[in-house]
This record gives sequence, C-alpha cells and structure tokens, in this order.
Amino acid sequence: MRNFKRFLTVLILLLFFAGNIGLSWLLYPYTYTRANFQAMKEGGYEGLIVGGSHAKCGIDPEVLYTVTGKRYLNAAQGGEHSLDILYLVKEAASRTDLQTVIYEIDPAYWVDQPNQTQEYVSVYHEYPLSVRKVSYFFDKMPQADLRTSLFQWYLYRKEVFHLRDRIVEKTSKEYKNCSLAPFSDEVQTYREDGFIARHRVPEGTDYTSEPSLWNESNYNKDEQKYFEELAAFCRENDIELITVMMPVPDTSYETYEDAYTSAREFFMSYLQSENVRFIDFLHSDLADMPQDPDDFCDNDGHLFEDTAVQFTEILAGEAG
Repeated sequence: MRNFKRFLTVLILLLFFAGNIGLSWLLYPYTYTRANFQAMKEGGYEGLIVGGSHAKCGIDPEVLYTVTGKRYLNAAQGGEHSLDILYLVKEAASRTDLQTVIYEIDPAYWVDQPNQTQEYVSVYHEYPLSVRKVSYFFDKMPQADLRTSLFQWYLYRKEVFHLRDRIVEKTSKEYKNCSLAPFSDEVQTYREDGFIARHRVPEGTDYTSEPSLWNESNYNKDEQKYFEELAAFCRENDIELITVMMPVPDTSYETYEDAYTSAREFFMSYLQSENVRFIDFLHSDLADMPQDPDDFCDNDGHLFEDTAVQFTEILAGEAG
C-alpha cells in the first residue's frame, strides 16, 4: 500500500509537469525574445545592448559597428528590468567574448514593482535551461503571483480561443528556425542583430499618451540591488559597462521637467558613486540630437529608424 501511494504521488506529479509543459507549448506564442536568445547562442558579437523598448528601437548595432568596429547584439526589450539584464549579461558572457555592455537607464523602470504582465516573464520563459536559470527563478519568481511563477502560459490563457493558430505556429519552419519574419510589418522591421526599426507610418505613431515618469518616492531598491550585482559581474570579468539615458521629445521634457531633472540628478550622483560610466542624453545641447517631437513615434521617446541612426552615431562617438 505504501509503495502504491508513492507511485501514485509520483504519477500525479509527472502528469502535473507534463500538463504544464503541454499548456505552455500550446498557449505561449512565438515571441522575438526566443529569436534573440538564438542570436545570443550563435555568438559573434563583442557588445550587448540592454534596457527597455527605447533602446530596442533607438540603439542601432549596425551604426555602432560602422563607427566603432565592434559588433553588438541588441537584447533590450520592453519590461526588461535590472534582474533580467543581470542574467542576460551572464548568458551572453558564457556564449561569446563579451567586452562591452550598453545599459539604457529608463528612470521609470526604477520605481514601483514590475507589473506582472506578459513582459514580466518574457526573458525568463525563453532563458536556456541551466543551473543559472534555477538561480534566476529563485531571484525572480518568489515575488510573483503563484500563477505567474509556475504557469507562465496563464498570462496567455485567452490564446485557448486561438489554439489552431498556435499549433500551426509551433509546428511551422518559422518557429523551428527562429525566423524573424513574424515580427516585421508596415510599422517595424525586426533585424537579426535584435534592433527594431520603426517606420514613419500613421499606424506606428501615438502622440496622445503620457510618458512614464520617474518618482523618487516610489524608488524600487531591487533595481539598485541587481544593477550593483551586474556592475560587480562586469568588473570581475573585464566587461566595460556604459549606462545611457536616452533623449525624449523636448515637448515632453518641458511639460515634465521637474521629474526629468530629478531623474538626471539622481542617476548622475548614484552612478558616479558606483564608479559606473554614465552618458546623459535626456535633454542634450548637441545640435544633431533628436529632440523634436517629429523625431519620435510617441511622447515617451521611441525613435524612428532614421533618428535612431542619428542618435546612435552620437552615442558611438561619445562612448568611444
């Protein structure tokens, strides 16, 4: 009887894990994060770009290569916090001779706890299976809702109404080969180096929403904790860490100048105390710096393809 109970317990656990894996395969869609990890695995780059969506569509690896001769992979994406970045950098360093990390500082990411949306699990979900992923799990998931931590497919539960599409997607050559085609359309082009080129089309612009802002009273110390772990890891492994604050439309800066000024002063002081290089482009006097509202596709500071080239040329010159 005792052996039967043990067998039944093991069987139930196996069925539980099998069901979880099956639902994850069925419901979790193909995202560019998977393609990004494939590019990371293949190596061939010396620099890594990390941060939020501003960096994803604002720092162009092709321009960095032209100016500096160093190849970069853009691994930034929306919802990417310092904990995710720490593990991304560790994974990249294990795959290639990583020399430089460009870290986009978005002050809004350093306030409050991360929202447990689909973005919350995107990097972790696609992270390669390893001992490092176990550590990542225990750093990230205990803070999450139980459904989010154990069942990432739960965030995509509405995909149950599109099961046929998901099955077709998961059995396609595009999915198996990590094709980039599904991530390009009239609004944007997704490139092999991880950069998203935003096109100047009406469907891709929105000047009605308000930008996400810094508020020191809601400062999230976890962002600082994992950033400092990242800085230590870079020092120990002779990886240059460059932090960058990207430009915003001058209309946004003027409207919310107090919040932006507070953010600039805070990070300038903090990063200086951490002996980490900081380049502030938030509101620059440089003549060619994109700052006109027409240089961006929204009020938050997401650059178009042409102005991303313009900005990256300036960044490459400043970063050296």
